[in-house]
Amino acid sequence: MVQGAVMAATLDDIYTEVRAMLLGLFSCEVVRGYSNNVPLPKPPFVVMNILNEAAAATNEHAYAVADETAAVSRQSEIQMQLDFYGAEAGQMAQKTVLLWRDFYACERLKSCQPLYADPARFMPLTNEESEYEERWMTTVHLAYAPQAEHPQQFVNAFDLTLIQP
Repeated sequence: MVQGAVMAATLDDIYTEVRAMLLGLFSCEVVRGYSNNVPLPKPPFVVMNILNEAAAATNEHAYAVADETAAVSRQSEIQMQLDFYGAEAGQMAQKTVLLWRDFYACERLKSCQPLYADPARFMPLTNEESEYEERWMTTVHLAYAPQAEHPQQFVNAFDLTLIQP
C-alpha cells in the first residue's frame, strides 16, 4: 500500500532528460537554472530553466482495487527556457530548435514529449566584468503528464438491512 501521495515522473526527471539530450548534441556544460553567488561556467554552455507549467486538460483517475491505490493524472504543458552562451551559441540554439520538432527529440525524452520550440533570439548580456556575452535563447514546449498515486479505500461487499416503518 502506498503511504502518502507519490509522484510518478517529476520536474527533476524532465531536467535530467533534456540535459542528456543537449549533452548528446553539444560538448559543453549544461546546467540547471541560475544560482546566486555562483559564477557561470566558461562558454560554451547551456542554462535550462522551467518557466511555467500549465494544465492542458482536467484530471484523470485510475483505480487499483487490489493495491488499494488511486492515481490522478492530467495532461500539462511545460515551457522551458534554454540559454546558449559562447561564440557558437546561435548555431547551438538553431540546432536545438530544429531537432526539437523532430523524432530525434521524441526518441530521447521519455517522461515528457516535445511539442514545439519558439524561434531562437539573440539576447546578449553584460557579465560581472561589464563585458557583453554572446547569448541566444529559445523557449521549448513539452507535453507532460504528472501523476500522483495515493492510498484509496474501496468497498467490496456490504450488508443491507431494510427496516419497514
